[in-house]
Amino acid sequence: MNKNFNAFKMAMLIKEMYSKTTCLMSDNLKDSGLTHQQIVVIKLIAHNKQMTISELCEEMSLSKGTVSGIVQRLERGGYLEKFKSEEDKRNTYVRFSKNGLKFANDFRQNINESFEKIFENCTNEELEEMIKSLTKILNKI
Repeated sequence: MNKNFNAFKMAMLIKEMYSKTTCLMSDNLKDSGLTHQQIVVIKLIAHNKQMTISELCEEMSLSKGTVSGIVQRLERGGYLEKFKSEEDKRNTYVRFSKNGLKFANDFRQNINESFEKIFENCTNEELEEMIKSLTKILNKI
């Protein structure tokens, strides 16, 4: 088979897998009432523990006003809290509130359970082979 065709077919399979996993995550979040951008902020805070508005702006490629509005809504919803750093009082940081941390942990557990269902008919050997193959692809990109 033609190498260009195989490369295109591989790219389309990756795109379809991404689309299906994104839909799965969206389905798990539909009852939360949160927007996609609010979920992105929550994911960034989950990975970084705390961030400034400027750091969120840079990561999301959004304006300060837009990110500030997203953060304010999440703060009003009880997911996030703002605080000043002891080392640098000039910057305001954002981190999870207790409610936000519980939401993030529950969401992670829900996603893990959803992915387990997707792969429940796979053996450990099949999963390991998939991981090896996907890692190879990622390393070649």
